[in-house]
Amino acid sequence: MQRRLENYFFNIVKGKQKGVFASTLRFFLLLSSWIFRMTIACRNWVFDHGWVSCYYSPVPIVISIGNIVVGGTGKTPVTLMVANEFYEEFFLGILSRGYRSQAEKLPIPVVLSKGEGPMQSASFCGDEPFLLSQNLPKAFVVVGRNRHKASDIAARAGVQLILLDDGMQHRRLARDYEIIVMDSMDLFGQGHYLPRGFLREGVQSLARADMIILNHITEKPFFDSVKAQVAMHSKAIVVGTCMEVVRIEMVDGEVVPTIQGKKVGIFCGIAHPEYFQETVSREGGEIVHHAFASDHMGLNFSALENFAFQCKEKGAELLLCTEKDKVKIVDTQKLCLPIAWIKMRLKLVEGADEWADFVSKIKTDLSNRI
Repeated sequence: MQRRLENYFFNIVKGKQKGVFASTLRFFLLLSSWIFRMTIACRNWVFDHGWVSCYYSPVPIVISIGNIVVGGTGKTPVTLMVANEFYEEFFLGILSRGYRSQAEKLPIPVVLSKGEGPMQSASFCGDEPFLLSQNLPKAFVVVGRNRHKASDIAARAGVQLILLDDGMQHRRLARDYEIIVMDSMDLFGQGHYLPRGFLREGVQSLARADMIILNHITEKPFFDSVKAQVAMHSKAIVVGTCMEVVRIEMVDGEVVPTIQGKKVGIFCGIAHPEYFQETVSREGGEIVHHAFASDHMGLNFSALENFAFQCKEKGAELLLCTEKDKVKIVDTQKLCLPIAWIKMRLKLVEGADEWADFVSKIKTDLSNRI
């Protein structure tokens, strides 16, 4: 039900829903978005003019990774890509809100990993921080809404570099570098603030960026075109990335050589399930059925069991999900179909030299501060 309501809302915002009611609703959403826009403008103004002070963490370097729209730009893959540049040389800390998790609701941030992998479940701490701590087991990962307290916890542990996941709107915590991730397929969130569009920051906020990463880049002419649009609002370094498949793996660890020609059912709880759908099709899988949950949400066992049965009736040999969904799966033994997941990674396709120079600058800065 929640996903259907979200889809209806997305179709309203994108203008796909026609009729008098849809047009009227868009008008009232536009009125609400003006209020939201003024609220955000006032908040940024008081920070820009020093009326509200920022907290400077004792950790030597803080890097914020965020976006100007709601969800689905690829912040988590970017966080992994950035982290891997520093992971072996420095004691890395990651601060995550743990959106829609139990940990998010607690007054004190929770330490998910002390440098030996996750100590809590994905259902408790959130799928994204769990995924990050699994892929970066030596990193110190803290989950919670209060980034000030989370940064102090990381500092006491001796962290040398903090990555502030989804940190652009958390301006109370000062940062040394601002990285903004943008979906090249919809740069400016349909051109309106929430709830009429998907913007949670104005395009003028791009001026705060030190680097802008354009995700879902397909070819150089497209990158050049999108980069030109962004350059109108920011002087930041701009690079291009895309997601690529690393491998397909069963939940028990067995590698799947190929899904070419196989009938599959797909399920996920991500902001843009269409991207996952396109990936499966490019890999040669024949999708017979799908189940899409809301972002950060998953199918409970009963729903997954029912979905597996429906897929099997349609001739599916396999169920496929994303890595973000895989970390939420607890028991698959009672299902009538096996589950595999697709391991993806972010690939730098444009601006390799600029990226290398940016990373080198941060490393030099960090080495001088330690």
